[in-house]
This record gives sequence, C-alpha cells and structure tokens, in this order.
Amino acid sequence: MKITPIGRVVKNEDGRNQIEVFSEYQDGLYRIDEIDEILVLYIFDQIEEVRLRVHPRGDPHVPKVGVFASRSPLRPNRIATSIVKLIKVKDNILIIGDIDAFDGSPVIDIKPVKRFNEDNLR
Repeated sequence: MKITPIGRVVKNEDGRNQIEVFSEYQDGLYRIDEIDEILVLYIFDQIEEVRLRVHPRGDPHVPKVGVFASRSPLRPNRIATSIVKLIKVKDNILIIGDIDAFDGSPVIDIKPVKRFNEDNLR
C-alpha cells in the first residue's frame, strides 16, 4: 500500500493554522471555498511509540482504554482525522481553524463535511 501526501499542516507564527496543498494537487481545490468544514486526514509522523492501551488525553487519572477507543496518536498506523472550519482559501493555501496536528504533519486527504438532516435523507 502506498499513500502519497497531498500537502502539509503549517502552524504560522501569527497563530493561524494552514494546510499547504502541494502545487500538483492544487486543481483538486476547485470550489472548495464553498465548503464551511472539511475533514482532514493526516499522519502523526513525529510519533514513534505504539501503545494498545492508553489513558484518554494522556491523563493518568482516567482509566485506560484500547487505542482504537481513543484519539491517541500512539497507534499502529498513525493516521489522524480532524474536522476543521475552513476559513479562507488563497491559491494552494487553506486557512483553517484549530487542528490537533504538529507543524509539518503530512496531509493525505481532504474531504467535505456533510452534516445530515432531514433534507439530505430524501
């Protein structure tokens, strides 16, 4: 299996979170500015340790759970997801809300978030 990053998370000095989409994938952003929220799939590439049982949020006062019952980055396959607000699009840069990712984390996919309501179900 091969997964190719399409961009990276950028944590700017001014405190803004961004996704830099690599130029060869920029055309895939066509009309993304019409979306309010996106699902970002990225890799915890700076994590080396794997644990199958973890304390949620790393809090030792909380009972352990299986890693698949948590959002811990200490996973066998370090794939992470975050739903984030899409604030602005400028060329290949997406300015986004808060994301639980390290600066430079490889982004492997971006998808629109579709909230279901009665109208969506028809």
